[in-house]
Formats: sequence, structure tokens, C-alpha cells
Amino acid sequence: MNLTEPNVLAGCVAHNFDAVVTPRNPLEPNDNVNASGGGGLGTPEDINTWSGGNNTLIGDVKDELIDGNKGNIMFARGNYTNEKLYGEKNTDLLIGDKNILDSGAIAPGFNDANLVKAEVQNLETPSPSPLSPGAPTNSSGKVYYVSPNGSDDNPGTSDKPWKTVNYAVSEKSSIKPGDTVLVQPGTYSELITLGKSGNSESGHITLKANGNVTLRDPDPINGGFREGVIQSANKGFWVIDGFRIENTSWAGIALRDANNMIVQNNRTYETGASGIIVMPETYYDGGESEVTSKNIKVLNNTIERANWRWQGGNDQNGTQEALSIWGVDGFEVANNTLKEGKREGLDIKTGSRNGSVHDNVISGQALVSGTPRGYNGGPALYVDGNRANSFNIDIYNNVVFNNTADGILIADEVPNQGDVYDIRVYNNIVYGNGQQGVNGGRGITVTNNVRNVEIVNNTVAKNVQAFYIDGADYTGGYKPRDVVLRNNIFANSTYRNGFVEDMSNLTLDRNLFTDRFEKLYEGGSRVDNAKVKDNTKVPSVGFTNLDGNNFRLSSGSPAINTGSAEIGKYAQLDKDGVPRNKGGAADIGAYEF
Repeated sequence: MNLTEPNVLAGCVAHNFDAVVTPRNPLEPNDNVNASGGGGLGTPEDINTWSGGNNTLIGDVKDELIDGNKGNIMFARGNYTNEKLYGEKNTDLLIGDKNILDSGAIAPGFNDANLVKAEVQNLETPSPSPLSPGAPTNSSGKVYYVSPNGSDDNPGTSDKPWKTVNYAVSEKSSIKPGDTVLVQPGTYSELITLGKSGNSESGHITLKANGNVTLRDPDPINGGFREGVIQSANKGFWVIDGFRIENTSWAGIALRDANNMIVQNNRTYETGASGIIVMPETYYDGGESEVTSKNIKVLNNTIERANWRWQGGNDQNGTQEALSIWGVDGFEVANNTLKEGKREGLDIKTGSRNGSVHDNVISGQALVSGTPRGYNGGPALYVDGNRANSFNIDIYNNVVFNNTADGILIADEVPNQGDVYDIRVYNNIVYGNGQQGVNGGRGITVTNNVRNVEIVNNTVAKNVQAFYIDGADYTGGYKPRDVVLRNNIFANSTYRNGFVEDMSNLTLDRNLFTDRFEKLYEGGSRVDNAKVKDNTKVPSVGFTNLDGNNFRLSSGSPAINTGSAEIGKYAQLDKDGVPRNKGGAADIGAYEF
């Protein structure tokens, strides 16, 4: 969120503003309050618990709950004690009072919010805290320009811009850490290789589309493995923002051995391989040495028709996945849209660890790989150890739907080199995946060499089968173990509820099933220490609109107040940011009623 831009808060310039919050006295939940100039913020007597509106502004608050899950922007200032601040994961929270920041009152819902400390009376451009997923603002750096009508012999100023993006970001250009390159509208056919890095002292270098900018591969047929229209090797501290990248031979954006990179607001279309990939530069032999990138954020991008050159089978064109995080320590993949991909969708793999995958929408993946022309499989969202350990990953608030094969898969393809462990899967909506008789169509799957997986408060509906936990195909390593499925809705599967075999330490409790199938799951062979209790089968879950794929709960749903309280702190808010236990006990599924 850039406070130097106008119209940030419902038409208010970001300097020296006040906001009117007086539609009702006192304010009540769901009052629609928007910012406007010239008024006061109100007093503690005027403002009680409040939520709602596109722009949420809260004044002096004491001993009250501030719930901004319905708003895009929450502003809080004044004295604040005792209660928590809640908001949806993409809420922008502006804190104008030091006491709030210091009180420890910020609830888990803001772990991924744009959290900014700012002085109310003089809102200069603030520096995002480490919690912010957005790009930093380089207020002190220079701005350079690229235009189709420019020349690379120019100084790169607004009236004498450079001509090529590749020159602008090359080692030869005059850009430095903290600078911004604004690419003017037009179509550019070139490969763009980042030739220098920003740093922690002066900041990121920003490469930004200043309007409608399309980047195309100058040779969309002959490019090979690792190549991207925007690419880098051993570079760091860049922001890549706002481009359309299309018709590429391999990837749209390929960052190799990268650090402290932010890729945001881009759109890739008909890329030969991945739309966006972070990967090693040269080392692919496994172990810790293949973990070559760190601190990567991939935010608010659209990846459409990835791996579009792949024809299936052993075709070497279009390898990898639509969005690949490969060998990355510390990552956030959030608010991206993936649609129509020929192979797997979003893949966290080969040693990637200490990260989160949240609020993504993934559909139409595995168009070829999920069919006999491919290999009858291909998950939409995949965590894979492969040749190095992948661990400590949160997968939440994603919508995974209408994919050709599987929904979410936690697995390990190379069991003797890399394990997968400490994975948390919660608040996801997984529906309509798979083709019965063609592939498994599994909503959530756990397979070989995977341990310590918590699958809680997901809504899994209308898949071929809801869940699948099986170690029967493992060669070396170990079978899956220590898997918890709790407070999930498993509804309206077309083939069976689930399948469990060849694993140890299964907990399956307080889940809600529809009653089409007699068994909660099939299989059962070689399952050691299964704790199956307090699961319920019902004719109908009571969704708001099952046919319309609205999986919120309606009044009277058997999922309301019937969940277990034994869920981690990470899952204390539902998909909409509403606190669990709101009605006295947790609801089952991704949404709290």
C-alpha cells in the first residue's frame, strides 16, 4: 500500500487527513463507514465494536474488539487495551498509535496483513514492517524510464528514456539499490536479465510497468530450461511489478539462486513452461546444497495457460509447474490466480521450507497431465520433498476447484533424499476436482515419506474422493505417519469418502461427512494406531448454496458449534478472518457461521 498515491482511502489524499465516522452514534457492526476529508475520528464514547465496509476506520477504542474482516482498510488510533485486532489476511492495517503496536494486541489474523505504523497527523510514506507482504517504497531512490520510443544512449530520464528494459536493468545502466525503473506502455520483445542487485541498506530495485506493458519472448520456440523473459541468476532485492508476459519458450519469470525478491501484480499467459519459477542456477543433486534461494514473495499474480507447449508423455517442452517454488528457504505465495495449466499447478518443492501458501485461487490445472495423454495425475497444489527436506509450511485460505486431477497433495517423489514434515493445511475450499474413471480426483492427499501433517477446518466437497492417505507405493524411506484430520467437511464425493492404508498414527475426529457412502474411508490395511472418533454422517451439510458452490454455512447446519477446540493457534480464525468459537464452540469446515 503506497500512501504517497492519491485515493488510497476512499478519495482521501494520504497527508493530514481526518475521517468521518458518524453514520450512527454509537457505531455498530456492519455500519458502512468510508473515509472522507474534513471530519474528526470520533471519541471512545462514539465507537464500539465495529466491522464492515470497504474502508474500515476505527478511532479511539477501549476494551473493545475491532473486527475488520469485512473491510479492505482498517485504521486504528488512540488508546487500546485488552482485546484483539482482527482482520482478513489481505487487510491493510494502519496503526497510528504506538500503544497498540506495543501492547501485543494484534491477533494472528494480521500475520500476513500490510501492517504499517504511521503518525496520524502527518502520514508520510511509511516503511512496511517485516510482516508486510507488499513491496517496500523506495522514497529516496531515483526513477528511470523505458519507452518504445527511447534510446539506450539516453540518460533514462522521463523526457529521454531508455529503449530496452534489458539495458535498464543491466550492469551497464546507472540504476542503483533503491531506484525504480518505470516501463512505459507498449510491447517489448526481449529477454530481460537482471544485471545487478539491491541491498538491505538502500533497498530493493523496483522494475515496474507504468500502465499496460506486454513482454514477449523474441524466440518463443527455441528457448530452453531455466530461461525466462524476466530472469536473474545470483541476484537479490528486486521488485518485479505489473507486467503482462506472454508466448514464452520456457518460463515467464525465472529467478535462480535469488534472495529477497518480490514478484507481484504480474500476468503470464501461454508460457512454454512455468509462469513464475524460483529455482537453483546449476545445482540439482539434492540435499541442502539445492536450497539456493531465500526470502521470496510471489503476490497477486495471474498465471494462465502455463506449460502450454507440453504435449504430454515424455515431451521435454513445458517442464515444471505453473508456479514453482524450488529450493527456497522463507517464502510467501499469496493471492495469486492460476487457471488453465497443462501440468501441475502450484508446487512447493525440493527443500523449500519456512513459508506460507495462502489466499490463492487455483483452477483448470492438469489439463493434460491428469488424462491418459499425460500420466493420469497432477495436483493443483503440491508440496514435494523430492531431493531435499521440505518443512514448516502453512497452506491456508486457498480455493482449489475444478482441476482435472487432484486438489492438494503432500508427498515426496525421491524418498531417500528428502522428507516432508510439519505441514499445516487449514481453511481451504477444495471442490470439483478429478474425473471419475480417469484419475483419483482426490481432494487432499498424503503419501510416502511425510510426517506431522495437520489437516483442520477445510471444506472438501464434490470431488471424486475427499481424502487419501496411503504409503503402499513407497520404495525406501517410510510410510506416512502422524496425520491429523480434524474439523473438516468431507461432502458429496462421487466415488467414495476417502482411502487410508499403509500408515501409522492417524487421527480422524470431529469431521462431518455426507451419508452417501457407508464407510468413512476404505482400505484400512496396515494402519497402525488409528484414532477414529466423533465423526458424523448427515444427509446434508447445510451449505448456503451447494449447487452454486457457496460453501458458507446456513442457519441450522450440523457443522455449527460441533467442532473440536483442539486446533492450533494458527487456525483460530476462519477463512474470512472470523474468530473460531464465536458461538461457544468451533464450527466444522473453513467458514465459521
